[in-house]
Amino acid sequence: MAHQRAIVRAGTTFAIATLIAACGGASAPSSVPAAPPTSSPSTTASPTASVTEAPSAAPASVAPSPKARPSLDIDLAELDAYLTSSITLLDLADDDLAVTVTYVDPGSEESASLGTYTLASMDQMTNSVPPGTYRLDFRQPPDSTTGPSCTIEIADADGYVFAAVDDAVAISRTGTAPTDARELFVATSSLCQQ
Repeated sequence: MAHQRAIVRAGTTFAIATLIAACGGASAPSSVPAAPPTSSPSTTASPTASVTEAPSAAPASVAPSPKARPSLDIDLAELDAYLTSSITLLDLADDDLAVTVTYVDPGSEESASLGTYTLASMDQMTNSVPPGTYRLDFRQPPDSTTGPSCTIEIADADGYVFAAVDDAVAISRTGTAPTDARELFVATSSLCQQ
């Protein structure tokens, strides 16, 4: 399950980077990083050993593998400058919870699924996201076909927490206190643009 979450997080990071490049005016990374140098441990190291550099280009007769895929060169420090807000998911119910997170383009009807996150009972997950409009679709148990949905507008430095309890999903926003019990749940909260 941890491996699956790592794959989903990596996919989310790639999707968010792509969204930033497509919607935020930034250019997509264009360089392919070189493979990190590999070395084998040696028990006898010579302090005067010389280092020779590898040739900068492959010989003309070597063709790239058709299965080789370039990786993106993403500077995580630059990406962190965009990921200023957060969404926290908490499953306090007895059943597992599936949450599909979708980025919604406010200027059009288009949206991009960022992935489905599955949490076991008592699991918690927090993801940093850029400001924007997101729709969260909750399914409890994960294979159910209906459940509450919530569309939120996340501003810079906003934080939202969604906590699933049996038969409901609670919502809170950093820095706001609900004035009415109806504001506590996704199905009735004004924080959700249904």
